Amino acid sequence: MLCSEVTGTLVRRGRSLVVALGMVTAAATLSACGGGDSKPLIHTQIKVQSITQSGSCEDVNVKVMPGELLPNPPANANKGEFVTPVKLKKSEDGVNCTGEEQTIPMAAGKWTFKANLPSNVETCEREVPEAGGVTVGFKDGEATCN
Repeated sequence: MLCSEVTGTLVRRGRSLVVALGMVTAAATLSACGGGDSKPLIHTQIKVQSITQSGSCEDVNVKVMPGELLPNPPANANKGEFVTPVKLKKSEDGVNCTGEEQTIPMAAGKWTFKANLPSNVETCEREVPEAGGVTVGFKDGEATCN
């Protein structure tokens, strides 16, 4: 039964006991349908630039590790370490490789991003706010992220 069907069924019931019990059921059902968590899920955009390795682009794994996280994250937000694979595509010049990927939902707070680039491993720390909108960019050969 869809969330809208549950609430519509409850409105049509005439007996107060049935309605009272139905309201409890509806509250639980709406919570399961996403109505109980008012915080939006946060994703971070990861961008990677590199150059070809032996004529092809090597995909890059970015390890994402939690630091100090804000309390009470959304129910479906990840609070642990995870890896975001970034698939790189060769540009028209045949030398440069670029890729972009969005992380899984994550809790707000301080996170460390570690990219295994072809020439070296780069690490960057970022504050991820509850509003989201963070982009972390890595460029192979540069000792920093943006």
